[in-house]
Amino acid sequence: MFKADSILLNGKVITVEGQGEPDLYFVAVKGDEILHIGRKGEEKEFASPHTEIFDVKGGTILPGFIDAHLHLSVMAEMAMQLDVSPEVVSSFEEIKQMVKEEGHKIPEGQWIRAAGYDDTKLEGKPLTRRDLDEVALRHPVFITHVTTHWGVTNSLGLSMGGLHESTEDPPGGSLGRDPASHQLNGILYENAAFPYYFEALSPGEVIIPPFSRQELYRGVLKVCEKYLKAGITSIHDALTTPRFFEIYQDLRNMKKLPLRVYGLVPCKFFPLFRDCGLRTRFGDKWLSLGAIKFITDGAIAGRTAYLKEPYEVTELGSGILLLNEGETREMILEYHEAGFQIAVHANGDRAIEIVLDGFEAALRKFPRENQRHRIEHCSLVTDEILTRMKAMNLIAVPFASYVWHHGEKILPFYGEARAERIFPHKSFLNAGIRVAGSTDNPCAPYDPLLGIQSCVTRRSKDGTLLGEIQKLTLMEALKIYTLGSAYASFEEDRKGSLKPGKLADMVVLKEDITKVSPDEIKDISISLTMVGGDVKYHA
Repeated sequence: MFKADSILLNGKVITVEGQGEPDLYFVAVKGDEILHIGRKGEEKEFASPHTEIFDVKGGTILPGFIDAHLHLSVMAEMAMQLDVSPEVVSSFEEIKQMVKEEGHKIPEGQWIRAAGYDDTKLEGKPLTRRDLDEVALRHPVFITHVTTHWGVTNSLGLSMGGLHESTEDPPGGSLGRDPASHQLNGILYENAAFPYYFEALSPGEVIIPPFSRQELYRGVLKVCEKYLKAGITSIHDALTTPRFFEIYQDLRNMKKLPLRVYGLVPCKFFPLFRDCGLRTRFGDKWLSLGAIKFITDGAIAGRTAYLKEPYEVTELGSGILLLNEGETREMILEYHEAGFQIAVHANGDRAIEIVLDGFEAALRKFPRENQRHRIEHCSLVTDEILTRMKAMNLIAVPFASYVWHHGEKILPFYGEARAERIFPHKSFLNAGIRVAGSTDNPCAPYDPLLGIQSCVTRRSKDGTLLGEIQKLTLMEALKIYTLGSAYASFEEDRKGSLKPGKLADMVVLKEDITKVSPDEIKDISISLTMVGGDVKYHA
């Protein structure tokens, strides 16, 4: 009989493998794997004088949460920027004061960067270049919207980006203009914004100088600490550039990478990985190469998703399509033929239809089993979309916490009818489509328990009920955030559930999650997070 290195006992164990195991009491760990899961009294067989015992005092023992689409690399960079999120600021004046004070601290001409800005939660109007010019004439400024799909810069920032009044909108992007004067207002949408700050999506070098390697080490570790405290043990970084693969590999080699990373590669780097002979799933249990990722339309919360019918606020039109139908089809065909998993960002129903056309054409030409292609976000669906996705065994990776965090803006912009089929977790499951749990952090809070509550209650922070027919049961939501996400990275055989032989990636909740009110799931405290048998967070 093998003796355990550690035992978590006196808890309610939910393996997510079965329909419920009310009498499971402990989990024994040997090395980085689960040794045994058992009932009260059996733990003595696995304990030795050297076994570390963790009494979880009636809490819930779960598989570690896996976020299948967030942006650790983006968050690492944001950790070095001004935080102008609604949790920190409540007015334009506060943002302007922060920018002004930062300008006093840094040399003239150096960029002032801020992130987390949400126009819908401030003054009911957008921040513009004029606001920023009032406090920053000698420093270029760029403020990234919470969706990361658009941002605001000042006059000097426009100039440094080579933008002027006669500049035309780039393909897949838009330059914001004042309705009366038609002059540039400093707001940049999609492909007009990405060259400033998004190495992964910019066609060339970014305009704003990147952070140093040492700064990024610190940023990654700082953000991972927050994720671990929330019970996250694995993430799919949805835009992992070669630069960040190096950062993660350095931390891996130094034995400092605190959680597991599945890197989705921005499509601009596809030739580099293909020509090196690398393919999806290359790597190990800590760091691996994932899908090739590209973006077809805008953001659901940023009101740039590409829709079949116009937005309720008609001046928004039908959204922004970043790639035309032919480009989308060609890219899917190329990446599929090369043997990669594909992860396509598509929010609006029309954008999703275009993506499905591309997948159908690629699979007809090059049939392939177990390709596990993914549609990231897949926010607004129809019955026809569901049928087509199921036929191709595509994976849906919808937002989990968006109802809670962005729900109040859905009805005004999308209307009642579309609200019933937005973030359609239940519709996916009912159609037999595999679903992974994700937050798209920083576009929404990273806390998995908040995401689970959002899926179960379908209520926003202000109490708005959004698409009641899409409510999940607690067990459905837990499975999406664990086994569902593991499947999306071909890793369901080694994580995503509690089972002997699987990796000892676990989270312990202080309370019995099955007995807590659905509206209080997000308030449950995490008492312990374990990755590979090592305790990474202990309250």
